[in-house]
Amino acid sequence: MSGLRALVLAVTALVAGLLGYVASIVASSRGWQAPVMHWISMLALMALAVVVLAAGWRVYKTRTRTAKRAVNPIGAVRTLVLAQASAYVGAALGGWHLGVLIDLTRVNGFGSDATWAAALHTFGGAVLVGVGYAVQAMCKLPPEDSAGGEEGGSTRAEGAL
Repeated sequence: MSGLRALVLAVTALVAGLLGYVASIVASSRGWQAPVMHWISMLALMALAVVVLAAGWRVYKTRTRTAKRAVNPIGAVRTLVLAQASAYVGAALGGWHLGVLIDLTRVNGFGSDATWAAALHTFGGAVLVGVGYAVQAMCKLPPEDSAGGEEGGSTRAEGAL
């Protein structure tokens, strides 16, 4: 399984930011509310971050052999996929709200409820990306020792020659 790629996350955030910026311009030109999630939704996003971190911690404890009960390998893979999905959701959510935030501060300045909600969700998106990277690192397997426990990385066949 490939890891998170910063370029893909950046492009995701950029595209979502442009869409959010355009949506905010269209909404304000038609007299609609800003396309921002309510600040209370941050509780659900931060709960997601905590759950992903807790699952990643369990995998990390199993990987370092300090867990009381080992995590099923399929469960560890699911944790990794959840962490990566959280990072992509965070990039999209943070990018969208950053685009809206740029438009709102350009038009109204900083201080309205929608501006604060957009800033909060931008920060929350960054937190989800960080949690995704952290849990991915927790799920990474240590490198295999090709010598079966010997130091130096040489195999028995190489040592015998």
